Amino acid sequence: MLIKYISLVLYLPYIYYLKRIKKSFHEIHYLLKSKICGTDAFSAMISYASPYSGSINPIVEQFDENTIKCSIKENIFLGNPFNSIHALALANLGELTSGLLMTDYLKFSKQKGIITKITSEYHKKARGKITAICDIKSLHKGIIKSELYDEKNELICTVFCTWTIKKRDSYNVKRV
Repeated sequence: MLIKYISLVLYLPYIYYLKRIKKSFHEIHYLLKSKICGTDAFSAMISYASPYSGSINPIVEQFDENTIKCSIKENIFLGNPFNSIHALALANLGELTSGLLMTDYLKFSKQKGIITKITSEYHKKARGKITAICDIKSLHKGIIKSELYDEKNELICTVFCTWTIKKRDSYNVKRV
């Protein structure tokens, strides 16, 4: 985990430059993933920007304009008394995964949105590495779905995030 934050410090000027020239999250991920520890740096950036989501120590493995794949590994801090990953850690991973994808989608479609409801369906105990996958094609009437799988590729959990989406104003005025 320490390497993640060291790589973030090393790539911070580059990330700042990319944000300054208005690159989206998936574009930043694409440019960083080919660099040494670039995926770690991107994941650390997300963890730093969103400390609650960062508490599960997510790794953003794949990210493009249509699909995102994030993962977490079982550890003592994510556990529950039943020898599995805590249900809210899974919901957190599903929300983070769909939230990153929706943030990029809303930016490019000139809309704005906020999550108003999160629903999770748990199918079996989560152990080991858990991977969340979200596809923009699952977006329907403001609801987007993330599916979480274990290492055996068995469905562990499904997270539905309901977004309230509105058209963005044609002007950008920052309110103080």
